[in-house]
Amino acid sequence: MPPRPTAPPQLQSAPEALRQFVEGLLTLDVEEPWAQPAEVKETGAAPWRPPNAYTLVMGNLDVEGNVLVEAAGHDEGVLVVFGDVTCRNLLVGVGFSFVCTGTLRVKETLVATSMDSVTYAAGVVEAQVVDSGSGAWLTLFGDASQLHVKHLTHYVMNGRKVIKSQHPPDLRTLVVPEVLDLEEWDSLSAEEQADEDPKVIIKLDARAAHERLARGESLFLSP
Repeated sequence: MPPRPTAPPQLQSAPEALRQFVEGLLTLDVEEPWAQPAEVKETGAAPWRPPNAYTLVMGNLDVEGNVLVEAAGHDEGVLVVFGDVTCRNLLVGVGFSFVCTGTLRVKETLVATSMDSVTYAAGVVEAQVVDSGSGAWLTLFGDASQLHVKHLTHYVMNGRKVIKSQHPPDLRTLVVPEVLDLEEWDSLSAEEQADEDPKVIIKLDARAAHERLARGESLFLSP
């Protein structure tokens, strides 16, 4: 097995629960060495993926396009950023764990609902839309006031406390139809739909969202 990586000094300033979680990740037995770029800075619309299924970015991750936390040929993996993250959209893939120890700035949508995924943030989280609480969720390790988002679909965790969306968005007015999960809503009769709240029933389809983000596109409807 490759040697286990050493956590950088900045991890010591992270909240204790998050620090312990990351330290546990670093003890995983992996078949390939961890990728450890000092920082990442990329321009252009092309989506960015970690160079390895197990990647530590020792500084900031700053890309103009979308970030997909996944790796070809792997059904699990880890991306830890020991700094700030800035990107257009971010989706954590099925079976992957993503940790940001600094500020997480997503210009459009953060998708944290893929099956068996983990999304942890130590600092401020900024986004237009956070899709969380349907299958998987975003966990905040800082103060709840650090969640700076316009729309939250379901809920996020703040430690062990649930922060529910007080005003879930009608996703039909925000995102393109191809990334909506309308199966349950369309199965209802007109009378049943009249008694239900589409904001609760209609969800973002993480798989369809992934396909669109992988093409370097936005999930949003054109203004």
